[in-house]
Amino acid sequence: MPIDFVHPLFFQEEEMIEKQEEAPFPYALKTVYFYYDIVDSAYVPWEKAEQSIPALLKLWNEEKAQLQALFAERNRTLVQKPMIRGLSYFIMLLFWMNQSKVTQLRMWQKAVESLPLKPMNCMERLQFIFQRCDTYPSFVQLNELFEEAAKLFYKKRAIVKKGKK
Repeated sequence: MPIDFVHPLFFQEEEMIEKQEEAPFPYALKTVYFYYDIVDSAYVPWEKAEQSIPALLKLWNEEKAQLQALFAERNRTLVQKPMIRGLSYFIMLLFWMNQSKVTQLRMWQKAVESLPLKPMNCMERLQFIFQRCDTYPSFVQLNELFEEAAKLFYKKRAIVKKGKK
């Protein structure tokens, strides 16, 4: 595991990631957080944001449906893994919509701070989620961040397309 990706929520120092048979994008992300950012892969999602961002949003919607059911059952123990997976999807979304790969999690605050395109108060909201990732308020906050980031991405895409005409 690259040292910059060691973070208590995602990876331990001694963890190993094996390159998987190239599963169709984005399915490797369901089993290995930040797979495409860590492993040298033929697919480079941050260079293909038009395809990769909608795929990440679809993955989030799947997690969101599962999380809504788990929170309805008040099952905090089963909530943690899908919330962490959802948080990883959001971090990738942030970087990829800025045409950048995720380079580290150890100092994620500094990395996110440097991104030009991100939702309002993104740092404070992410800090809240990182501290209590198994709570319903964190789920609500993460969902709102996804919605705002998607709007920013599609707005930027529309502006770029309009400028090309």
